[in-house]
Amino acid sequence: MSSGSTRCWAGGYYRGASVLITGFPGTAKTTLSGAFAEAACKRGERTMFVSFDSDGTEVIRNLLSVGIRLDRYVKSGVLRMISARTISGSAETYLVRIKTLAREHRARCLVIDPVSTLSKSGNELTAHSVAERLIDWSKADGTTLICTSLLDEMASQSEGGSPLQISTLADTWIHLNYLVQAGERNRGMSIIKSRGTAHSNQVRELILSDKGVTLADTYTAGGEVLMGTLRWEKENAERTANEVTEVAAKLKRVLLDAEEAVLEVRAKSLQTELVAKQVEKALLARTTEIRKSEQTRGRARMGELRGTDSPALRRK
Repeated sequence: MSSGSTRCWAGGYYRGASVLITGFPGTAKTTLSGAFAEAACKRGERTMFVSFDSDGTEVIRNLLSVGIRLDRYVKSGVLRMISARTISGSAETYLVRIKTLAREHRARCLVIDPVSTLSKSGNELTAHSVAERLIDWSKADGTTLICTSLLDEMASQSEGGSPLQISTLADTWIHLNYLVQAGERNRGMSIIKSRGTAHSNQVRELILSDKGVTLADTYTAGGEVLMGTLRWEKENAERTANEVTEVAAKLKRVLLDAEEAVLEVRAKSLQTELVAKQVEKALLARTTEIRKSEQTRGRARMGELRGTDSPALRRK
């Protein structure tokens, strides 16, 4: 994930954009936030990561399992990890403290994980106002803001807004959910909106491994998006079918090549036979012509020898 100065590039966000990541517990909200923070730090942009649920060292440790290494950026000073557990008070207090720390760090990118915790620090109306002012401040300051929002796992599995109802304020809204198929629970990711940028409307499988975070290409069968084992089985069956088809095609090509070779031999044999017949025909014609010429000369010679047949003698 990346952000440009005045416009997005390489598929990233606009500078100063606000990005909301919603999802149920375990859908990889913190992981995506960590991937964003790592990408920003790689570009040398000062970043601050505020965690409400875990201590900063725990976040760094947990992200190591998916190939995201934030420790080196903490050591270099580019990244600052803040545990919101050290901040007590109302949502207003959180806002003031976060803004102060961000200014001290000169942060160009800010991650708050999860922002929905603000709703527990006062009444909902106040928390919404604080979240709204946080977004306005980040835009005015030119700071790219990533906020995660935890959805109630007992609530409907439909794409709902965050508890603070800030989904309408965010420039980009990424929703993470689970897709249960064949006894498996697989992660899915979709972009509900992204102002000013083209984006896919498809649900993509989000795969976490020790090599990092990847998105699998959308794979459908019978009008249904397949993920996990079902996808692997279907892809494996298609690969096997393609291999069988390829082998059959190769065998067919070998047979056609053999038949072509036989036909070429037959064609050459017929051509040779045709040439022989043409030579024989020409020889026959020449022989016939020679024989006729010899016969004509022979009759003329016989007439000369007989004398009586000479025209001069016949006149006498």
